[in-house]
Amino acid sequence: MSAPVLANDPSRSLAPSSFPFGPLLLAVLPNSGPAAGGNTVQLIGLGLSGATGVLFGTTPGTIVSQDPLGLTVAVVAPAHAAGTVPVTVTTSSGTSNPATYTYVNPGPPAPPTATSINPASGPVVGGTPFVIVGTNLNGASVTFNGVPATVLGSDPSGTLLFGISPAGAATGNVPVVVTTGAGSTTVPGGYTYV
Repeated sequence: MSAPVLANDPSRSLAPSSFPFGPLLLAVLPNSGPAAGGNTVQLIGLGLSGATGVLFGTTPGTIVSQDPLGLTVAVVAPAHAAGTVPVTVTTSSGTSNPATYTYVNPGPPAPPTATSINPASGPVVGGTPFVIVGTNLNGASVTFNGVPATVLGSDPSGTLLFGISPAGAATGNVPVVVTTGAGSTTVPGGYTYV
């Protein structure tokens, strides 16, 4: 007795039920971020379409967008203690394999540096616009011989600080000190009131 021959039904061979595997997570980009969370992470994989949840360890992230093809999911990482945790994606087909993500504590802010002030001299009555060149100057205050200058702001990179000189007590050279929450630095050469 011959075995039965099944008709070749293309619709059956391509049916979703023919692919019982769940989502496959290939990468987490970037694979590290701040312990405070709040940064967006891209999950790369297969079968991620219709993701209903993403866990960083046991803490859920917030899904913000999904690729209709099921290749990527964008998620906001939750806060978590420093260390490496597994990341998994859940869809209607199941939960993915874990990929790793490392939470790191930010290092202490770098102290400011200053290399020059331009111009390096001005009238003793003050009111002279100046630019200090250095690094980590964002949010800095400036004093001329202990007298606060008017700080107008800094460029986004923190390498330039703009301000207006205060009045001096007398003519002559005075120290110019730049201060942030991370420390202080003295501008080489100071400033000369004339």
